Amino acid sequence: MEARVGGRVVRTNALDVREDDIAPGDALAAIRNAEGWITCPVPGGVHASVGLLDGATFADAHALERALAAAARSRGERSAVDDDVAAVRAALAEAPPDVEGVRAARERVATAAAAVEALRERTERLGGMVAALRRAGAEDESVSAEHREAVTALVDAETEHVAARERLDTLREAARRARDARERRLRLEDRERRLERAARAELADRVRPAFERARCAVPDGPWRDAYALARVARVRAPVVVAGGPFERASRAMACLDAPVVLTRARV
Repeated sequence: MEARVGGRVVRTNALDVREDDIAPGDALAAIRNAEGWITCPVPGGVHASVGLLDGATFADAHALERALAAAARSRGERSAVDDDVAAVRAALAEAPPDVEGVRAARERVATAAAAVEALRERTERLGGMVAALRRAGAEDESVSAEHREAVTALVDAETEHVAARERLDTLREAARRARDARERRLRLEDRERRLERAARAELADRVRPAFERARCAVPDGPWRDAYALARVARVRAPVVVAGGPFERASRAMACLDAPVVLTRARV
């Protein structure tokens, strides 16, 4: 790594900034920020677990399992279900269908049906008037014209009603498919969670023997598990060691088998 600190540029994998009044969090941010004052390889996934070693231990067995799985990944390990996880995630990446407008389409059908019914009644009424006038020999062209207009309007309304019903049927079918897709998505999400748990367990078990050996090679104390994890993982970006038992950064680097930034303990 290359660090720009205290007006100087330092190139080393064992950086000691305890005398530079740099907080552990500031050092960690510089490592993870490409524009920070530390230039180094991009941190991998395991850095979330070992990036800051400040004496904190893992909250529970699940947290340790996740960290061990990340360490295994950093070593290039793959689980037997990785391909299945990738396939499920690819399926979940597809945008779920979103169908809107069913209610509005239903209202349009109802409106169109009411219009057809009203125009049918009007057409029948006017048709009766035309027939009665014809029988009486008193045909009225204005009534006949009104009847013809009503017939035309009825045909148009019936066409609109048919189109509205077809649109509603299409939307209902799309909504049914969307419901099926949502149910399938829920099943996929559940499968993804189960596969991820299986992958973590497999990877953690694979690296656990090396982790137990590493616990015997690092200093005892509250930081023991975190130090052992850092030693087991393949870490390219520096880890921040805040306080702890190391007198020199070079000793921390040798013990953890990783680039190190040694800072004062967190206050």
